[in-house]
Amino acid sequence: MKKVKFIYFDGCPNAQKIMNILSELGVVFEKIEQTSLPEGNQFKNYSSPTVIADDEIIFGSLADGGGCSLNLPTIDFFKSK
Repeated sequence: MKKVKFIYFDGCPNAQKIMNILSELGVVFEKIEQTSLPEGNQFKNYSSPTVIADDEIIFGSLADGGGCSLNLPTIDFFKSK
């Protein structure tokens, strides 16, 4: 089973949509809320939302200081991963 991390910031308009897709697929994931992290934490430098499975970015991206992930994928996208 893959170890999945879900990185987001509270208030991100797309975070809940992706969490719903992951939950619908039965994916168990660790939620990492960026604004609660200390300065210098590596997870602050990802767009929101970002999904990482076994250290591979499945959706989202590295983004210096964070940012928004656009062009949300469908449930079929995640099924293929």
